Amino acid sequence: MKLTVDDLPEKEREIYYVIQNLPILEKRVLWKLIRLSNKDHICLVDHLTPSIHTLINKQLVSINNTYKSRTKTSLFILRRSPFLMKKLQVLGQND
Repeated sequence: MKLTVDDLPEKEREIYYVIQNLPILEKRVLWKLIRLSNKDHICLVDHLTPSIHTLINKQLVSINNTYKSRTKTSLFILRRSPFLMKKLQVLGQND
């Protein structure tokens, strides 16, 4: 299955283009976060790397402030584009 921009709602296409234009390292980090995320699009990480900070600045990832832990940070992955996130999760399961 290949994902195309035509498969997405109009309002999520901009985010798709932002992802397409990410540097390869940031794409790999985002892909890893997508594959590690649960059905609610939440992922736990041990620490925030510079790549994750960049994804936060580009609003592709956001910190879940309601989760409290001393050792892990909870992140919302592609929170503004649930349809795209679901499609990418399905693609990630097929890898």
